[in-house]
Amino acid sequence: MASGETTIYDLPYPVNSDPVDVAGDIQSLAERIEVILPTIGLPYHTIEVTNDSGATINKADPVYISSYNSTSGKPEVTKSQASDITTFPVIGLAQSAIGNGSDGVVVISGVFTGVDTSTYTVGDTLYVGSSGGLTATQPITATTNSGVVGVVSKANINGVILVGSFKGNGTWGSMKAGLA
Repeated sequence: MASGETTIYDLPYPVNSDPVDVAGDIQSLAERIEVILPTIGLPYHTIEVTNDSGATINKADPVYISSYNSTSGKPEVTKSQASDITTFPVIGLAQSAIGNGSDGVVVISGVFTGVDTSTYTVGDTLYVGSSGGLTATQPITATTNSGVVGVVSKANINGVILVGSFKGNGTWGSMKAGLA
């Protein structure tokens, strides 16, 4: 356990006389940072929307702006489908299920947590599926249009997707190189 700490936030750090436990100390720091990050601002950007598409939009479904709802004062969204170019550009992923006639939130960029990514692998690029939803296989046909909409950063039932308009090939390498 670290015996030093900062004066303002009491963040622990080891001093010269402490026993070395690099793994434990880094884990403790990472766990503390996870608690602090949500309090300093959202790790993503969202937009409030209305769903008047006639169908429920599921959590993490890619959506596009299809109209404007003058009653709610919000953009209307509909599910994107790679097989239909009129359902592009994708603006983001539904943060949770949005029933028809209901308001909801779309994650347009950033770190989208709490989404089931258990069928993917860390680093998978995600595309709009031919019939909507997400796929790790880029749909390629004459009538298909699907750019990268996210990258899996934690593959788990309670996983994480990095959402955004990625340039380059949408991989970790392009993101790290500043191409995202």
